[in-house]
Amino acid sequence: MSAGASGVVRHGMARLVLLPLAAYGLAFALLTHPLLARFSTHYFADDGDGLQNVWNLWWVNKAVTELHQSPWRTPYLHAPDGTSLIGHTLNPLNGLVAIPLVRVVSLVEAHNGIVVGAFVTGGLTAFWLAYWMAGSVAGSLVAGFVFTFSNYHFAHAQGHLQLVSLEWIPLFMLCWLALLARPTPAMGLAAAATLLLVILCDYYYFFYCVIAAVVTGIWHSVRVRDPLALLRPPLRRPLAVFLAAAAPTSGALAIALVLANAADPLAGSHPTTELSLDLLAPLIPGGHWRYRDWTQFYWLNLPGTIHESSVHLGLAVLGMMAFVWRRRRTLAVEALAPWFLLVVVFGVLSLGPVLHVGGHAIGGAVLPYAWLERLVPPLRLSGVPVRMMVMVTLAAGVLCAAGVKAVLSAGPWRRWVLLPWLALLWFEYLPFPIPTTRIEPPPYVEALRRAPRHEALIDTAADAERDLYYQTVHEKPLCFGYVSRLPASVVREGKVKEALFRRRRFDVLCQRYGVAYIVANRHDDPVAGTAAAGVLFEDADVRVYDLGPCPDRSAEFHRNVEARFE
Repeated sequence: MSAGASGVVRHGMARLVLLPLAAYGLAFALLTHPLLARFSTHYFADDGDGLQNVWNLWWVNKAVTELHQSPWRTPYLHAPDGTSLIGHTLNPLNGLVAIPLVRVVSLVEAHNGIVVGAFVTGGLTAFWLAYWMAGSVAGSLVAGFVFTFSNYHFAHAQGHLQLVSLEWIPLFMLCWLALLARPTPAMGLAAAATLLLVILCDYYYFFYCVIAAVVTGIWHSVRVRDPLALLRPPLRRPLAVFLAAAAPTSGALAIALVLANAADPLAGSHPTTELSLDLLAPLIPGGHWRYRDWTQFYWLNLPGTIHESSVHLGLAVLGMMAFVWRRRRTLAVEALAPWFLLVVVFGVLSLGPVLHVGGHAIGGAVLPYAWLERLVPPLRLSGVPVRMMVMVTLAAGVLCAAGVKAVLSAGPWRRWVLLPWLALLWFEYLPFPIPTTRIEPPPYVEALRRAPRHEALIDTAADAERDLYYQTVHEKPLCFGYVSRLPASVVREGKVKEALFRRRRFDVLCQRYGVAYIVANRHDDPVAGTAAAGVLFEDADVRVYDLGPCPDRSAEFHRNVEARFE
């Protein structure tokens, strides 16, 4: 490589990689200050679903590096038969990323590094997408900011690590749109690879990317005035490569989810009507805005949780989108129409099956999301239409890039308009602090870790999320376990176990289900007085009972797991 070419590469690297990384890293530090001071001591998540995602990281590492098995099934929850995790919010890609990290840093630091990395790289990939479309560094920096520091993103930083990891969506859209514009087999492979990264974080995002690909594919056919454009050269071969690569990767995972649900229906879907977009939510800051007390008159009346309803786009963003729409015929930016189309498609679908305004259902009109559920029955597994706003936010960011480019090219005096606009954008995007959680496992967890037998445990002293977290320390199988979506057969078996526990049939739990340890609260002890139970540990708060050696089912179980997985 010549000196001149090397300089161009270095300049491009600095402008298109280092600059946005530095900008978004600094913005994250400022927006969340003093969060980073707790990087090594507190999980950047709540003590609910946040702890479940910590367990996810631990489990993927254990499954891959120690047990050498698929992470999509675990014998460590709902022992002794275990449970499928195909419908669980496992986000295995983050678990794979954590494997090398936990070799050099703590689990806390690995988790927090993934959270911070998702925000910074989410901005970076949105920057690349906007730069490919608009060709403006300044505008693309704004696009990445709008996408990654959105109300939506900070709301899910509460504890939904799978949804925090949205950085692969812009990268897939970039590869897909580049495939349509300049089709090559290599770009087909790139689009399939990025789609796999998407589904390894979240099924919702995979489905949204598929919808976006279909919408933009149809738009391409309309633009070239050929309904069969995707089947003709030069797109035919690159799209065939994309489909051939996507089918056994992301496609196989999606099909596995559908088949698993058909064979053993998954319980745990969300109520659609409670988790749909309220029509005013993009306009009014929600419960994850820094000054949320100013708007609680609105968001307190919304159904569901603030972690789902906080999808505020902001007046600055909406105003810039209106400016771009008004100037769409004169702006020196190609292909604006598909982004407006994506705003409309995903904005309407996010409203759910029935329109809601101010927290109240309006009329009995059936919206397109209800039709989509009929067309794609597996969609009923989700029940959270409002999450489609992530695609609206991405499209809005790209349109803002076009608007900023137009303003900057309009003349020196007009550029000053951007300063108050950027100030408004920053103000509207100030987030409510990300929760942090520090957990010091109680002494009984260490006692369980030292217990010699690897048998199942029932912990009545901890809630479901802490039960999972404590397992990352003691590593004993749990008789139950908090899983996002459980197969119906596991739910039924769990009810049998619960009934046996209520009836104090600990002998049956030991013999049939391999339950050797029970943790009981000293103030509400269901095991006290049971002659067959010895005490492994006790303090002022809890007592850990040892029911004695249980029949060894581990070898049989692992054979069954391997057979089912093969």
